[in-house]
Amino acid sequence: MKIEKYIYSAAALLLMIVYTSPVLSQSRVTERLYLSTDRSSYIAGEDLWISGYCLDVTNSVKLSPLSSVAYIELHNVSSVVLTAKILLVNGRGSGHINLPPNLPTGNYRVVAYTKYMLNEESPNLFVKDISIYNVLSNEKVPGNVVVEETDNTTRQNEADQTPRIGGSPHQSIAGASNLSPVEIKFGVGGRVVPANSSFPIKLVNNGSDLITANISVVKIDSLSALSGSSFHKYATPINGKTPVMTDKYIPEFEGEIIYGRVNHESDLSLEDKVVFLSAVGRGSDIYSSFIDNNGSFKFFTNSIFGEREIVLQIPNSDSNSLFTYEIFDPFVRSKNGDIPKLILTKRIESTLNERGIEMQIGRRFGVDTLYERIPVDKDPLLKKNPIVYKLDDYTRFPVMSEVVIEYVPELRFRRLDGIRDLQMRLEEGFNLLSFSRANTLVLIDGIPIFDHNKLYNYDPLKVKTLSIYPSQYFIGISSFDGVASFQTYKGDYPGLTFSKNVRILDFQGLLYPTKTVASKLPEIKNFPDMRSLLYWDPQMELAPSVNPEFFIHTSSLPGTYRITIEGISSKGDVIEFYTEFTVK
Repeated sequence: MKIEKYIYSAAALLLMIVYTSPVLSQSRVTERLYLSTDRSSYIAGEDLWISGYCLDVTNSVKLSPLSSVAYIELHNVSSVVLTAKILLVNGRGSGHINLPPNLPTGNYRVVAYTKYMLNEESPNLFVKDISIYNVLSNEKVPGNVVVEETDNTTRQNEADQTPRIGGSPHQSIAGASNLSPVEIKFGVGGRVVPANSSFPIKLVNNGSDLITANISVVKIDSLSALSGSSFHKYATPINGKTPVMTDKYIPEFEGEIIYGRVNHESDLSLEDKVVFLSAVGRGSDIYSSFIDNNGSFKFFTNSIFGEREIVLQIPNSDSNSLFTYEIFDPFVRSKNGDIPKLILTKRIESTLNERGIEMQIGRRFGVDTLYERIPVDKDPLLKKNPIVYKLDDYTRFPVMSEVVIEYVPELRFRRLDGIRDLQMRLEEGFNLLSFSRANTLVLIDGIPIFDHNKLYNYDPLKVKTLSIYPSQYFIGISSFDGVASFQTYKGDYPGLTFSKNVRILDFQGLLYPTKTVASKLPEIKNFPDMRSLLYWDPQMELAPSVNPEFFIHTSSLPGTYRITIEGISSKGDVIEFYTEFTVK
């Protein structure tokens, strides 16, 4: 274990040298983050859909492969009301945030950044203002809403009605004046389509460069919106004007770095002790780290998705000591300027009624069943195909030892120095077989069980499957000879008990990359379809001369709808395209 510690320290030292060297720091990248959203005005209770672009703007504009996590904050005039994180893979990421139904009416500010961006002496964070209306309550953000009885005011700036860069409908824009290579071809005659129907459209990339983009199809309405953020503002190269950089934050190359601290009541030093973090559920979100002389630790993760329970534990620690763990807040939560006031007039009343009904129907009838997750590689540890035992396929035994003895030849229970040990059969060179000794990693619903006596006494009738990985695995600074993963029916570790130095905490993981294209809608009967957002694909790639076709499923809401494409080419040209059609 000491040797592993030295290897870990050497790697950390090398990383520190790379990012503090005066010579190498001159070649650092400069990142900028841009978030595209499905629209700019929302009803409390709706979803805020996000497409993220992390850009390297050092000398030109290109997607940055450096950071793997983007941090998002939603502010009102006085505080942060919610936070989120999205995964970035080669500069692209996505997710959706459900806006709580109790958010008061007002203007809000979306602030986003990567940890690497925070190393700039004056960080240039992404900022976008949005309007949120609460149709279920009269509560308003204090000091941020103005109610006008007359309706003779000029609209603030209807980003949902008017393109951010001027022009007539069907115009394509790249940069300030160059025409975009993107166009849309309708698979129906004209631009008038019936309600509750489906029609194809084809995206055409007439250029010679790969384009990564997002596409939205949204009904145009009368809700006021604040001026949108310009993609061009964040996609502008700095051309040698490198900002002053610090080394406060380690770049998150592979996933979120989770920082924390452990405290205990005894005088026993925890320095050099190994602490484990695991996320409850399916998969293998397991990480280990050393504790320093201040009781602090950090886990280099591959990113944990969703709202999860995490388990923190120090194996072989003093069971009489009471440990408390703290996970540090990863968000900056700093105010970024004043938020403009929201002006309410009677002009938007009908739209609020319509969108309010849509929101309530969507929450009541499960519009989220139309969402589709974008696949991600979220289990980098256990990639190999395991030996799987579905326990319902065998005679059920009341004790775990009988299960292992009767039909799992890869495992055996033995006693070592009076301690029960689950050993795994390993195949070595020349087909030689051996068993691990006190070094098998046992998991129950993703939670490491270092006291194998707990597994020995665990009720096998609660276990659905057993997966065996008979190889050596490295988890952070620790290594194991094989993994035995026990999965219960619901993944909630029923009946499992822990020693008092183990803590279970709630953890906010990354948003799942998601899109809503309503492809399953034709299969759903009697669905009260009042969607104003017909289509949202946050991560779409358009290769040259490849014309993908997809279907748009209209709802029962008549009106004018806008198709918007926003993205960037492999040469760094910003793509903005829109066109409209009518539903009758």
